[in-house]
Amino acid sequence: MNSKLSLKTGFQGEKIKVIPRGLLSEYSKRELTKNLYLTDIGYFPKALHHFRKRPRGCPEFILIYCIEGKGTIKINKSSFQLTPNSFYIIEARLNHAYFSDEKNPWSIFWVHFTGNHAKEIFQRFSKQNDGRPIIIPFEKNRIAEFEYMIDLFKNGISQEIFEYSSMLLHKTLGSFIYYSLKSTKKVQTTNDDLVKGIIDYLNQRIFETVTIEEISLSFNKSSSSIFSLFKKKTGQSLIHFFNLLKIQKACELFNLTDMSVKEVSYELDFQDPLYFSRLFKKYMGIPPSQYKNDL
Repeated sequence: MNSKLSLKTGFQGEKIKVIPRGLLSEYSKRELTKNLYLTDIGYFPKALHHFRKRPRGCPEFILIYCIEGKGTIKINKSSFQLTPNSFYIIEARLNHAYFSDEKNPWSIFWVHFTGNHAKEIFQRFSKQNDGRPIIIPFEKNRIAEFEYMIDLFKNGISQEIFEYSSMLLHKTLGSFIYYSLKSTKKVQTTNDDLVKGIIDYLNQRIFETVTIEEISLSFNKSSSSIFSLFKKKTGQSLIHFFNLLKIQKACELFNLTDMSVKEVSYELDFQDPLYFSRLFKKYMGIPPSQYKNDL
């Protein structure tokens, strides 16, 4: 961590754990840790006068998670405000500064991380919300995971502890990047709600044939806007997504019933069993007859 806090003392109740760089150099090269590992982690409660400025950036990526109060992050010429239940990931080696609000200082969990997969994780973040801070649901488990990782180093550090922290870090970062997969709380944008509605619609009509025109009418949106939005949010086209749902349902039917390949094909509204078989093989790697026989 370069640069210094702009105050002579820390924050009451703060927690900081820094991995000794000599051990870090040794442990980070191992198979279980080289792809993703933390170098520093901490918690600053009500961090009045907290300020960091790194003109040359930081060697690691930095996740800052605000749980109360507010603060500002500056990246080159851009400025973002963090508010309760929001987070931001600062790209490694990028000119930046961040500071707590003077009237309503933030309380933050933070972690410096790096490794072979760190950049890919950052890119997952930057694709969401156009690289701006992301608001996520409040989850006690998310805070507990941070606290657990910090407390993990209370009694020193060993290879086993470092490996364990790396495994925990994967899960914790995943809970930020893929929060919407688990959350049932209403913090999504209108577009998120629309995509979720479309997915629910497809699941409800899994045994039918659905066209993009029918979906656009049901959601009062143009076909082109629905198609592009769905692809942007899920990374998959509507057709691909719906076919995948049907193939998953086919596997379920093969596992739970004695239905033949032809019967499953018709059940899922594929009127051409040969087409169904080709599609099944495309997604599963083997024909449905072989899949059924291997059960």
